[in-house]
Amino acid sequence: MKHAKPSEKDPILMNTESSLLGGSWVPIYSSPVDFDGSHFLHAMANLIKEPNINSTVIMRADFLSETTYENDGETIKSSYVHDKADEIPEFSSTDDSDEVLLHRYLSDVSLREVPLADCDFPLKRKTEVVRRMIPRNPFKDHIINQTCLVMTSEGDQEKNPSVLVVYVPHLENSEEIPFYLPPVYGVGILLHEGSLSIHYLPFNYTNPESITQLRNLENTSRPVRIALRLLQTSSKHSLGAKDGYEKRVNHDVVVPKIAFQNRYISLKKKYSSKLVNSWVESTDPKKHVFEDLAIAAFLIELWSMKYSSKDEFEYRDLGCGNGLLVYILQMEGYKGQGIDARARKSWKTYPQDVQDNLLEQVVIPSILLKPHPAVSKLAPHVRDNGRLFQVPEVSPPTAVNAVPLVSYYSSANLLESTQVCTTEEFPPNTFIIGNHSDELTCWIPLLGFPFAVIPCCSHALSGAKKRYPAAKLSPELKRAKTTSSKGQAQNSSTYGSLVDHVEELSKRMGWKVEREMLRIPSTRNAALIGMSKLPQFSEEPIETTQTRVMDILALEGGAEGWVENTMALMKKNPRNH
Repeated sequence: MKHAKPSEKDPILMNTESSLLGGSWVPIYSSPVDFDGSHFLHAMANLIKEPNINSTVIMRADFLSETTYENDGETIKSSYVHDKADEIPEFSSTDDSDEVLLHRYLSDVSLREVPLADCDFPLKRKTEVVRRMIPRNPFKDHIINQTCLVMTSEGDQEKNPSVLVVYVPHLENSEEIPFYLPPVYGVGILLHEGSLSIHYLPFNYTNPESITQLRNLENTSRPVRIALRLLQTSSKHSLGAKDGYEKRVNHDVVVPKIAFQNRYISLKKKYSSKLVNSWVESTDPKKHVFEDLAIAAFLIELWSMKYSSKDEFEYRDLGCGNGLLVYILQMEGYKGQGIDARARKSWKTYPQDVQDNLLEQVVIPSILLKPHPAVSKLAPHVRDNGRLFQVPEVSPPTAVNAVPLVSYYSSANLLESTQVCTTEEFPPNTFIIGNHSDELTCWIPLLGFPFAVIPCCSHALSGAKKRYPAAKLSPELKRAKTTSSKGQAQNSSTYGSLVDHVEELSKRMGWKVEREMLRIPSTRNAALIGMSKLPQFSEEPIETTQTRVMDILALEGGAEGWVENTMALMKKNPRNH
């Protein structure tokens, strides 16, 4: 079998050669590239804001100061300094463990400099940033400050200037460098004459021995591997900028990123280890635990923005499944209940007060069991619609050629049954959660309560599986949607069509809808939030709202089969999500 020859663009190891940045620097890798300085500048500006792109250990960077310069590299164009730059980050809650928040020199917010006097070409300042690196687990990896410098070659008329980006952690020696960074004083990423290269500046860079140690690194050592990854990431994103790539999904539209991530770090520290180690379901514990911790963090921060206190509302988690989200919210002091057609093994592992708020019930909206609003107005004594529902029984495995058994349920019976939740029993201050709630997804905006729904599987209002067509948009709207900065799902997939449809249902009900792409380990991460109704819908009589729901049911093809399908859920094994 013949092996393909290396491309001329394969990275070249350069640690034995001289650096273009001067004698104190050591070049590690270089590669010829097909983009220019403007593309590189665009990509690196984003990577400075989003260091998590370079390392999964990093959660985010908080900007402490930023200065940009005019073309002369001396005149300040704009300047920003965070008013609490030297303060230790605060997280929303802590537990009683012995773990401490790890950090180094957070009060050191002064810009760092690097030696460039003997660089092969003159450079002028473009941007200077001091950022705070927040790792995903700051109880394991240190929070540090870091200087980011962006410089370009002199000469305003150059069509393709050289660009240098430098990272300098605010640390004293290589032993203090966190695992997610190379153990050097500074990292330089240089675009010059069609070549992209990575250069390291050692601590004690005036000492020739320090430079020699860097040159003698093994090709497979961690610092060399990090340099290769930096080269590849910088090149990939610069090529994306050249090709006109625009970010199509924007997170943190509803809830600020810092608030969400700080809350998530706190919840993860308090609960993740215990929950993963005590998992009793057959599903992957890490996926479910970290996903629900992230959803809980989002909800808690959303509620802190929308409500004045925890006592102002109660939540109902419809289709709560394993009850994990209910457990987390209950432990954090939020009042509410989780409802699902079938209990899970996990329920019995939670504290008794959590178990007491996990209800084994089916959700049948009262509008499917009660008379039409017009009938209620003419005959207020009529309490139900008189329907009779036929639900097949599940035959035991030993039954051969047995006569199928059928159970009958009347609307009157179901309205009185403790196994049925009609949502009418919810207090007026209820907030409904639909976390991957399958058949309930399209119903949640119709129930009359503020909500957050995370669509998953696509179902009609009858409970049957259904694929919704992509929304028909004019060419102008298509272009606007493609480049939208509103955090909307930018695709025409089955999932994207479902999300669009749930949003449309919400708007028909008068909700002011917000959309957030959640930071969770799932591709089905769109959340639709309805906290308030538009003015023209906010004061309408309940009969008008009920009539609107009936009209939507008619437009959607009806809900025939919902009651039968829902009652049958109680007789089936639960799904694994």
